[in-house]
Amino acid sequence: MGETTSDGVWPVAAACAAAVGAASAVRLPSAVLLAGVATVIVVRRPWTWCLLLLLVVDLLAVRSLAGLDPPPEGPFEGVVTLVTDPEPVTGGRLRLEVDSAHGHLLAEAISPHAIAALSHALAGDRVQVAGVTGSLHRTTAWTRSRHLAGTLRVEAVVATGSGGLHHRAANAFRRTLDRGAVSLSPSQRSLLAGLVLGDDRAQPPQLTADFRAAGLSHLLAVSGQNVLFVLVVVGPVLRMLRLWPRFVVTVGVIAAFALVTRFEPSVLRASFVAVVAVSAHTTGRPSGGLRHLSIAVCVLLVVDPLLVHSLGFRLSVAASCGVLVLAPPIAARVAGPRWLRDGLAVTLGAQCAVAPVLIPTLGPMPVAAVPANLVAGPIAGLLMVWGLTAGTLAGLAGGRVASLVHQPSAVGLDALDAVSGLGASLPMGTVDLRHVTLAAVGVAVATRRPRSVRVLGSILVASAVVAPLLVPQARGARPAGWAATVWVDGPVAVVDLSAAADPVVVIETLRDAQVRAVGLVVVRSSRPAMSAVIDAIDARFPIGAVLAPPGLDHHDAVAVPPGFRARVGRFEIVVDRPGPPMRVRIGWQEPGEAAAPAAAVGSPGALGARRPRNRRDPPCGGHRCRRAGTPSELRRCAHHRRRSLRR
Repeated sequence: MGETTSDGVWPVAAACAAAVGAASAVRLPSAVLLAGVATVIVVRRPWTWCLLLLLVVDLLAVRSLAGLDPPPEGPFEGVVTLVTDPEPVTGGRLRLEVDSAHGHLLAEAISPHAIAALSHALAGDRVQVAGVTGSLHRTTAWTRSRHLAGTLRVEAVVATGSGGLHHRAANAFRRTLDRGAVSLSPSQRSLLAGLVLGDDRAQPPQLTADFRAAGLSHLLAVSGQNVLFVLVVVGPVLRMLRLWPRFVVTVGVIAAFALVTRFEPSVLRASFVAVVAVSAHTTGRPSGGLRHLSIAVCVLLVVDPLLVHSLGFRLSVAASCGVLVLAPPIAARVAGPRWLRDGLAVTLGAQCAVAPVLIPTLGPMPVAAVPANLVAGPIAGLLMVWGLTAGTLAGLAGGRVASLVHQPSAVGLDALDAVSGLGASLPMGTVDLRHVTLAAVGVAVATRRPRSVRVLGSILVASAVVAPLLVPQARGARPAGWAATVWVDGPVAVVDLSAAADPVVVIETLRDAQVRAVGLVVVRSSRPAMSAVIDAIDARFPIGAVLAPPGLDHHDAVAVPPGFRARVGRFEIVVDRPGPPMRVRIGWQEPGEAAAPAAAVGSPGALGARRPRNRRDPPCGGHRCRRAGTPSELRRCAHHRRRSLRR
């Protein structure tokens, strides 16, 4: 396209055009595409190629979306191919994606027989099932990125079988790695599987919450770093081959690793970038990291335009851009030894680049991610290489050899676990787009020539770093997902759990509220899965007591009679019915008020009691109303009650 440098602007412009076309998916007349082709033939300028690429990807995106027709609702019986590994979800069910005669479906195994039959299956296996198909409850960016057309409720599994040869080989390798790690604890095994293969299905919820709070979740998603380590491992063999055989074997190794890691969006991005880089090296074409990334994005969006809706794909591309574009100037301006400058530059570059993508979707980013990544990055890299090489040997040898080989793995995994736990507990706060923008402006100002201007830039950067530490402690009720509520009174909280509570979200909510201890856990359901939720919370926060309905088998659970009252901080808890399901009233008490909740909680999973408006109170003053205490507390008046429900 007329580039003069290896990292010219036109490959980047082409990748942006492809992304715009894939995201827009506007149905255009055929004449528009023909006009684009004619423009390329007549003008022959780089921008015309970018325009044509946008039109082509837009057309492909429209066709891809049109192919997601929902299946007919009703009974289903037939053979499906597993696209993903079955993953346990809240309530003891299994969730997976399957290919069927009705397209790509989101399946869920509910019956004990189906769960037992599918628990040991892996992606690529073929299974004959009976169930019910239906349409998606709602279409989201995630469902579009996964090409999901509908749902399948699996009620029975008639027969199971292996898939093709390539799937059998990939699953055999995964089982070999898992068999070699049998001497490790379950938590260590799940962490090693996440680092090497991106498989975090068996990860304890408290460990997942730690990695999220420390900004280390990306280590458990296979990316370009994993692909690089795989090529480093097979490097001695590749160097023994001639040019073109080396190219073929390298591409084969990259494809095999992508197959083993289930072709996740971040894996696809990293794999295509590696193939483009190897192709450029083999053919002597212009080379450069940004050029390779742009070409890979263009090819991937032509092959699958719906990838643009994948959060993992967007984060992977953004992080790569941050490392390639932002890291070098940061490293040049940071003082210290090279290993520290490079590590800090890569971490800051990647974090700054993913912030505009991550924060609007998943919320604020932890400041602790910077120091945590500096320490955890090298440990994770060593574990990835050791898990691939020594882990394979351990799986083949087994027994005492496997236990001996994985002793260094246990030390590294414990160290990584400690880093994530320490990073999650650091009181450094979180940053949102306001802080990121302020820091970016400060960095831009600090690079100017006059000393006074640079001082101003340093002040802006320091303000962006210190601001998260000055957030006041929240009080009142906070929803933790749709099936749990955290009632916060300073450093103490009451946790209200329903049957489908997600322990990871509950732990994250407690940390966001700067809670130090959980005075009381109220469990409304007696399902066995609730014990695991209590244990996950107890692993990170001390729990004073657990109120639960009769039938919940947990050593800390206490069944109480109707009318039981408890006081935690300024919260009053009254048990109206022991259940199950248990009916509880939780209310916020102001100093001097009668110690009794004013309103009953409705069905299990409701957000809790909200005080009714006192008839003697004057009318609400809208956003100027001060009758509710602090803004984060529960609102008295109907105006604020409606606003709380909408939030």
